[in-house]
Amino acid sequence: MIKNYLKLALRNALRQPGYTFLNILGLTLGIASTLFILLYITEENRFDQYHEKKDRIFRVSTDITEPDDAFRWSTTQTPLAPQLKADYSEVEEYVRFIPNGRTQLEHQDKVFFEEKVFLVDTTVTDVFTFNFLRGEAASALKEPMSIALSQTTAERIFGNNDPMGEVLETESGRAYTVTGIYEDMPRHSHLIANAMISSNSIPSLNDPNSGNWGGFGIYSYVLLREGISPASFTAKLPEVIEKYVAVIFDELNIKVRYELIGLTDIHLKSDFEGEPEPTGEIGFLYIFGAVALFILLIACINYMNLATARATKRATEVGVRKVLGSDRKQLVAQFLSESLIFTLVAIVLSYLLVLLVLPVFNHAFDMELSRSLLFSGPVLLGALGVMVLTGIIGGSYPAFYLSSFRPIAVLKGSLGKGSGNPQLRKALVSVQFAITIFMLIGTGIIYDQMSYLRQKDLGFDKENVISFSLQGPEAREKYPTLRESLLKNPKITAIGTASTTPGDGFGKNVMNVETSQGTMETFGVDLYAVDYEFFPTLGVELAEGRFFSPDYRTDSTQAILVNEAMVRRFGWDDPIGRRVQFGTNDTLPMLQVIGVVKDFHQLSLYDPIESLLFIPRANNREMHIRINPQTPGEMSEILGFIQTQWQDVFPNQPLEFDFVDASFMELYEADQIRARIFTLFSVLMILIACLGLLGLASFTAEQRTKEIGVRKVLGAKTSDIIYLLTRNFVFLVALATIPAFLAAWYFMSQWLETFSYHTSMNFWLYAVAFGIVALITILATGYHALKAARSNPVRALKYE
Repeated sequence: MIKNYLKLALRNALRQPGYTFLNILGLTLGIASTLFILLYITEENRFDQYHEKKDRIFRVSTDITEPDDAFRWSTTQTPLAPQLKADYSEVEEYVRFIPNGRTQLEHQDKVFFEEKVFLVDTTVTDVFTFNFLRGEAASALKEPMSIALSQTTAERIFGNNDPMGEVLETESGRAYTVTGIYEDMPRHSHLIANAMISSNSIPSLNDPNSGNWGGFGIYSYVLLREGISPASFTAKLPEVIEKYVAVIFDELNIKVRYELIGLTDIHLKSDFEGEPEPTGEIGFLYIFGAVALFILLIACINYMNLATARATKRATEVGVRKVLGSDRKQLVAQFLSESLIFTLVAIVLSYLLVLLVLPVFNHAFDMELSRSLLFSGPVLLGALGVMVLTGIIGGSYPAFYLSSFRPIAVLKGSLGKGSGNPQLRKALVSVQFAITIFMLIGTGIIYDQMSYLRQKDLGFDKENVISFSLQGPEAREKYPTLRESLLKNPKITAIGTASTTPGDGFGKNVMNVETSQGTMETFGVDLYAVDYEFFPTLGVELAEGRFFSPDYRTDSTQAILVNEAMVRRFGWDDPIGRRVQFGTNDTLPMLQVIGVVKDFHQLSLYDPIESLLFIPRANNREMHIRINPQTPGEMSEILGFIQTQWQDVFPNQPLEFDFVDASFMELYEADQIRARIFTLFSVLMILIACLGLLGLASFTAEQRTKEIGVRKVLGAKTSDIIYLLTRNFVFLVALATIPAFLAAWYFMSQWLETFSYHTSMNFWLYAVAFGIVALITILATGYHALKAARSNPVRALKYE
């Protein structure tokens, strides 16, 4: 029986090559698109899955509420994790990752700067799983002054030489011995360490009597014992706050709460600030999953429309087979088997297409999707689901419809030419159009927002500004010399330093602040250290008062600047002269506001502008240089000049710099990649819909061949025939705009609200989306209409 089904399916496919090609091409593109989306979703869900104890590892994060502010930090205080193990038997082990910042590592008079360097507890390999290539994982970081390097870092510093036992010195004068080399942490890790230093190298980090419960910045992880519920352990965390934390923060009217987040949930579900690596967003996975379903739905609709449109072509076959004894179940099985065979062929072709195109896809979207993922359990299961969904659901209606023909009516020829349930086909085509219009509007709004992010006035001039770090006190001591030599170039117009750079975070300090009523109250305030040239270098403007100036001796010890957000926060009608006191000690000196700078975006547009307080400080870590190139050639000359002056002052240190505008846009890199992916699949969706539309238009014209001939004999013009055959499709486009517009308005409004600053809903995009779909429809259907309109009416009148 099955062999017979296969023979019939193959015979019918070869008999109608055009129909077969359209169906298989549409299904192949649809399934290939779905496979790409499955790969992306699988990759996003792989984060931190390689750790053997992943299900028992939880990070402790912090929720802080102030009287007029609230924030969620991914970090905690230094003593928290060891205290949790000491106080609670539920904690089997703990480990802390303490960021060491951009670290200078010196070996044999060569200086290297490494990002992502962490001090870690000796228990790190008891909790996490790392593949050590050299040295023993269990003992590599047990001894003080030990350092373990990733494979890439070791090769960069030591080349092909053996790094084990070699000594690396830091800018602070500490000498660390290389005791282990581990395989690079996978890209799908929420935290990536290029080097790990044993935390017992700094005794204060492990001294229970010197712990600072008021300072944050430590990534703290606990390994819960088998059988311990994270919810039950979380319920005990308020006890820790009451015992160790409340004594500090209650008097400041600040509430602290700890939360546990599972290791494998961090990448997709964390909403905490200060994550060590860019996080994903589970909402986008739902969106891409919906896109995959939309694409499959359109592919299924194509199949159903083409199959039912050709109902009359197979009516005689059904009638004869019923007369010869076939029952309806056998006919349904026959048509479903054809659908499944089409789908199986399309899946095989889809896999081949994805294997071929995957390197291009990875390069275009800066990904590292592996071909091996195509044969992983989740993707294979997804492909099986696609086959069932497309093969059975896509083929079910044609199967039941075609098998329902009455043999007497068929054999008498009384089955109408318009059979195939045109109303259902119209409804399905409308669904296709609605989905396509929705995707086009969504793509347009996403790109509009990305353009808004690139072009929005950030409150400072980010163009042609270079930033780099002055690593260590020695480098900062030599800053005046470097600055003087650089300013000799007339194309370098300004140089300033600050404690951070636009796009990066800043420190928060507890301060006594004068309120609008004149009383001193305690608040947490974000702090920014700048030198006298910083604001002119970045082009930050003054709202009132004045900037810091060397002409005022008291500025270095008594003056501060604030931004407009801080003025609004404290309700200052007249901010000049308002007082601020560091800490909560009344004996500390008072500082006074001498000026207000206009708000500028220090962080991404996802975040509101924070209230900032600026203190004057010379020779800060982050150096900013404004250049004025007139041509690309001048840009290269200026960069070469900066490189030369740097090497003259720091002969053993490589110069590593960033352009502020580029580094700021990196904050939106993930969004831009998602936007490009969304656009790609929108285009593919339109292409798949067009394939079905071409086929359906062809059959529509074929069904009305004799009618067209009669109309032409009676004097109808070519334009009349084209209008006749295209108007119904254009009407369906117009009908589809109602649900598409409503869905786009609702969902895209919700997405825009995730940004603190976003573009408005540009409704002209709706008209553009409608116009594009209408134009494609007219072109796709108009081709067959024009062909029919130009045909010989004599042949049309003879057509059966």
